[in-house]
Amino acid sequence: MAGATPEVSICTWPFDAPFAYSMTYDEGTVDCLANALPVHEQFGFPGHVDVVAGQLGRRRQGWGSSLNDYVHMSAEELRFLLGKGWGVGNHSWSHYIYPTQAGLDLWREVVWSKYTLEDQLQHPVRIFTIPNDKHNYEPVLELVKQHYIGCAYIDGAPNREGFDLYKIGNFMVASGEISPHYDWKRELLTDNLSLEFLRDSWLYETSHLVMWNVPQAHKCVTPEDLTRRFARLQDISDGRLWAARPDDVLDYVRLRRSVGLNVIHATPEKVTFEFTGAWPIGTMDARLCVRVTGLRPATDVSVEYLPSPLPGGTLFGPGDSTRAGNNTYFMLAAVPGARVTIRAHGGGEAAEVTDGDG
Repeated sequence: MAGATPEVSICTWPFDAPFAYSMTYDEGTVDCLANALPVHEQFGFPGHVDVVAGQLGRRRQGWGSSLNDYVHMSAEELRFLLGKGWGVGNHSWSHYIYPTQAGLDLWREVVWSKYTLEDQLQHPVRIFTIPNDKHNYEPVLELVKQHYIGCAYIDGAPNREGFDLYKIGNFMVASGEISPHYDWKRELLTDNLSLEFLRDSWLYETSHLVMWNVPQAHKCVTPEDLTRRFARLQDISDGRLWAARPDDVLDYVRLRRSVGLNVIHATPEKVTFEFTGAWPIGTMDARLCVRVTGLRPATDVSVEYLPSPLPGGTLFGPGDSTRAGNNTYFMLAAVPGARVTIRAHGGGEAAEVTDGDG
């Protein structure tokens, strides 16, 4: 209705994406570079590898592992993936088995391995992924909570509103029949994927080796099947899914749970609001997507932090914005205490956005 007061809110996912999606690869073996990376680049999906920190650049020698002798990526190869926009998480020092592994040191597996890996990569490692099976989860949980922002579990995907950041639900992407002994829902098989089942959720999933003649097809995937899965996810979402690194999804969720909005002034020509709350510790990407419904078209935005610590008052510059129907979306640095004013021109002209509420 013309002249109605605009509404301002924070999107569940950026730009009202119907769901978030992250594809990860346990172990971080070199076949991921050769066979998974090209598929990700074809679709524009970032990937993520969870690596065995004590075996970088070496043939795998895990305690009782069925994937021994496959080669782990080196630190240099992992830095190459980071440069491609991928993420790297920690899958423990040795891919431990609790409590039977000889000489097992959980501090080394969870904590020392993280900081050693960060030193080699010169990059933060903020997510821990439980190796082997569920029995390895509880013994390390408190250590993980002290040193990471999240922990990926074995099963339980998709993740819906209010999910536990330290028990991220996971799904096994495989070219063969997956095990019936885990909570891997049949609705998540490629042919069964639907928007109705995934709406508003975060689908976090994992595979292991990515090879044409895939061994252990119950937990590994061919490039062909990976391609088919990505195409299906794009199809059911009309290309609107948010494909993102787990680090970025966790930053967004943690921020959305900690930061709110207080609308100060709203007309069809101008909206002013203030971010409230507090940043969670460890935030790296402090942006949230704000939806303004009922505002005339706006193309730019500036953020003022009041009281300003800087001369002139502008702490952050323009944010990304887009318009769909009656909604205008802004990707903003969600600084608690920051005041945002969006000012729109009449007559269908582009909007002018200014600092403060003047």
